[in-house]
Amino acid sequence: MITTFHLPTRILFGTGSIDRLGEEAGILGQKALIVTYPDIERIGLLDKVQKILRESGVECFVFDEVEPNPRSTTVDRGARIAANEKVDLVIGLGGGSAMDTAKAITLASVGNKPIWYYAENRVTVTCNVPSIIQVPTIAGTGSEVNAGAVITNWETHQKTSIPNRCMWAKAAIIDPELTLTVPVRLTAAGGVDIFSHLVENYLMPEEPLPVNDAIREAVMKVVVEYLPRSLARLDDIEARTQLSWASTIAMSQIIRLGGTVGSMTCHGIEHAISGYYDVTHGEGLAALLPAWMKHIVPVRKERLDLLARNVFEKADGIKATEEWLDKIGMRLRLRDLGCELERAEEIADLTVKTFRNLRLHPRTLDVKAIAQIYRESF
Repeated sequence: MITTFHLPTRILFGTGSIDRLGEEAGILGQKALIVTYPDIERIGLLDKVQKILRESGVECFVFDEVEPNPRSTTVDRGARIAANEKVDLVIGLGGGSAMDTAKAITLASVGNKPIWYYAENRVTVTCNVPSIIQVPTIAGTGSEVNAGAVITNWETHQKTSIPNRCMWAKAAIIDPELTLTVPVRLTAAGGVDIFSHLVENYLMPEEPLPVNDAIREAVMKVVVEYLPRSLARLDDIEARTQLSWASTIAMSQIIRLGGTVGSMTCHGIEHAISGYYDVTHGEGLAALLPAWMKHIVPVRKERLDLLARNVFEKADGIKATEEWLDKIGMRLRLRDLGCELERAEEIADLTVKTFRNLRLHPRTLDVKAIAQIYRESF
């Protein structure tokens, strides 16, 4: 295999780094569109960000209509604003939904096509697009350091990742202090997402990858240790800082160093579920992970044993994962999330239609197998 390392995003990390937003924005543009949620204004962060930008001479507009599992129609509305106002900078302010929407708005704002056109056709955009700055407010998705946007077509319930190299952020400002207002439930869901990013790829290779394994094991151990600390005391800035580091590393190109294979197929199944039921992504992953792990036992037991020893210091990787999920209040079932048992085949079919890398799973992952994982997670 040939491994490509490409991380063009300038990362500013640390408590107080949000104060550098104006400086970074002033380098990249003069008219900015802030893409975020209504809640950001309620906690006072939106006013702060606007003040920082204006003091740096950057004119700013606000698009605060982002919802969880962001809709393609939402992206299209934001793209029209970006195009009409001729913005040259888009700032994603929030979690993965805001950051992914910011990326997708950037892509859709330069042409006359809706964002779902790019989802279906995977067209490479070569013209100039607005620059992107990402400002995560939760440790979870790591969307600030990749060039993909996960968007949902609510009419068809298809949720898929839209990759495009024009969606790399020029800069990411990762200030752990911004995550202090995230409540317990979302903090836990974000932590599961980080862990899942790591463990799904960790369990894919058949042979050891000494450098890659060591990186992923180290970051998983950080999540396993520091997520419970964050949940016990939401203002623990040290724990929040370590989770923010873990979130960024887990979805960055750094995690590919040392060789990598496979794909995040548990994510693929969850996307079909949250695209249908609108569940919180991390909660959907928590419900699916144990059954997904059990599915690969026949072909990856040695890797599961490695997970048990090197991450949890236990004997059984699946049991250790279940115990950790229970410890953080995330030992969930799909029925807890409002899913319906009779939809198993329908969700499985959606997964096959929307997730392109099922072939990289170490066992056959077809409609029948996915439906079985769904039932076992119910």
